[in-house]
Formats: sequence, C-alpha cells, structure tokens
Amino acid sequence: MIRKTAASALVLMLATGGAYAQMAPEEEQAPEAQPPEGEMPQGEMEGQGPDPQQMEQQQRMQEIQQELGQLQQQTLEENPELEERAEELDDRLLDQMEDLGYDNVREDLARLEETMEAMESGEMSDEEAQQRLQEDQQVQMELQQAQQEAMQDQDFIEGWEQDRQQLEQDLVDAMQDENPEAEELIQEMEQIQSEMQQGMGGEMPH
Repeated sequence: MIRKTAASALVLMLATGGAYAQMAPEEEQAPEAQPPEGEMPQGEMEGQGPDPQQMEQQQRMQEIQQELGQLQQQTLEENPELEERAEELDDRLLDQMEDLGYDNVREDLARLEETMEAMESGEMSDEEAQQRLQEDQQVQMELQQAQQEAMQDQDFIEGWEQDRQQLEQDLVDAMQDENPEAEELIQEMEQIQSEMQQGMGGEMPH
C-alpha cells in the first residue's frame, strides 16, 4: 500500500490548510511601501540581501512538512479505516473537479505522484528533478485552480469540509499517538512559524 500519496496529500495538506501545515504565506504579506521614483529600496541602499535566518527558517519549515508528510503516509497505511476515509474524500473532491470540466485531474495527480516517487527513489538526477518540477508547476497550478473552483460550490463544500476537518484531526491524533516524533515536529514548526511572524512585524491574521 505504497501508492496512496498524491491525492490524499492534496486533500489533507493543500485543500484548505492543515491542522499541522499552516505556514505563513509569503505572497499574502502586506506589500512594502515603495520608495520615491529614482531611489533605491532601503535594504538595497544598505547592501542587505535576504535575511539568512529567515531563509534558514523557511528551509527548515519545508523539511518539517516533508517529514510530516511521510509520517502522514505511514499513519494512513497503518490505519486502514483512516485511509479508506481519505480515499473517499479524494474521490468526492476529484469527482467535483471533473464535473467542473477539468477532465485530467486524476492523470495530473498520477504525474505528480510519479515525480515524487522518482525523486524519493533516486531515479532522477538533481538536474532531472529540477526540470521535472518546473514542468509540473503548470500541472499544480491547474489542479489548484480546479480545486478552488470546486471549493466555491457551497452545496458540495459544506459536507465535504466538515468530513475533511474531522479526518484531519483524527489523522493528526493518530500520528501523535503512534509517532512521538510527529508531535515534536509539529511543536517545532509552530515555534518557527511564531518566530517568522514576529520577524515580519506582528502576528498573521487567523
């Protein structure tokens, strides 16, 4: 039972923000004030580049999400009832996306899954992996667009989202019960997120 990856990752971690994967969205920060025309931004005037600490925090957040994703997959495989519920949620969402006219969602997910598996197995060189990821960006964007449109259907989303939230909480509970490392990773991520928010000048809105 190795191939249950891409679709439930989409549902549980990308759909509307997970219980343990709520990173501070970089692109939703308030725009910085622009300097008068002809003047350099203050950071450039002072010769400052990207904040090394922030870059390190973002890298660690990505590592934690990857580790949690692996623990999520392991937990699903060890709990058939949770996996069955995840599959049922997947099918409901993918059916809704297809009903909206996105005919290739399952094929696109299979491609993303193939990329992940090839990268994890070492079948791809770093250069090949980067090329494949760039090609997959368009696929991911189309899936996200289809997903957003599906989420706008109130008749569909009301029951689906309630079931997703309950499954997500049950999955996180199971992860923490079966893998003490999961709780430690979640706490570390929350700490890094808090530090990143403070570094941006305040807390992010909830």
